[in-house]
Amino acid sequence: MFTEASQINGALFWQSPPGRQKGNKMKKRIMAVAVLTSAALLGTTGIANADAKSDYKAAIASWKASTEEAKSSYKSAITAYKAAKKSYSTAKKEITEKFKADAVALKASTDAAIAAATTDEAKAALVAAAKTEKAALVAARNAAIAALTPVGSAPSKPTKQAKPSKPSSNS
Repeated sequence: MFTEASQINGALFWQSPPGRQKGNKMKKRIMAVAVLTSAALLGTTGIANADAKSDYKAAIASWKASTEEAKSSYKSAITAYKAAKKSYSTAKKEITEKFKADAVALKASTDAAIAAATTDEAKAALVAAAKTEKAALVAARNAAIAALTPVGSAPSKPTKQAKPSKPSSNS
């Protein structure tokens, strides 16, 4: 089978005869035909894959845009909610502080009037008048708080949208 031998650094190598090289060329031709055939068969699905990929990219772009829009509208709703809540809180605090100041002034004037009163009937009348004035202050405070616009509930987070699925590469 092997006819020629060569010796390199004492090792003996057998070389195949020149006619044997044709088999390698034939294998290369068969491989080239197989590669070209598979490329031709897969080339038609390449166009479909390109269409699917472009559709997928468009779907991803649309998904990103709608997700970002939902996030930005949620952020603006939260900002508006916080501003309304702060405004409500500030107005309610002002009403409460005014009520406290009026109540303290009423108590001081009532105490001074009671101290100046000489009879028990006059003192009882002052106490009754102070109670009715205090009830009027409480009613005014409650009416002012009820007149405030309620804040409402906090906006809910946007629901997470499903990300488009990648197209299969075998189609």
